[in-house]
Amino acid sequence: MITPIEIQNKVFKSGGLGYDKKDVDNFMQELLDNYETLYREKMEMNDRINVLNEGLQYYKTIEKTLQKALVLAERTAEETKSTAMKNALLIEQEAVSKANVILEDAKHELEQIRKQTTELVRQYDIYKAKFKSLANAQMELLESQSFTINLENLSMFENVPDSIDTPVGVFKQTEAMDENPLESMAKDDIEIINLDEE
Repeated sequence: MITPIEIQNKVFKSGGLGYDKKDVDNFMQELLDNYETLYREKMEMNDRINVLNEGLQYYKTIEKTLQKALVLAERTAEETKSTAMKNALLIEQEAVSKANVILEDAKHELEQIRKQTTELVRQYDIYKAKFKSLANAQMELLESQSFTINLENLSMFENVPDSIDTPVGVFKQTEAMDENPLESMAKDDIEIINLDEE
């Protein structure tokens, strides 16, 4: 493209029957001014286009980065979701397993309590039967002749003398007894006690 300087420095050869130099110079000056304006505007436009292109490239780069980040975020979200689902499934399985263990322990404990209750009821029934048997035996004993007291049985105490000559624990020597009972005992068997000694 011709620059304004080249137009300004352009020199035409003059001929005998040529154009009027003044008209050509005026036209050339006007053309130069217009062309210079166009050329400057074109250069400014080119600069602006370059700036806009650079901005466009910058935003395109950002767009690519955002797209990559979005894809990475989607992938990460899917992986996180998948991991969360796996963890949730593992937690659920672990919870079910623990619940089954607790349920089995509870069943076992319930069975133990049932056995203990059955054993206690059995022991209670045995105790009750023994106590009933003991109570019946005591009732039979109370109703037997051994525990019957009648006024008729007290008649043997009616002819008892008012005084008793022989103290309790001392035997009265009868007249038929001629020999001393101490003489018949061996001397080693006899212990003499002095009542005067304290």
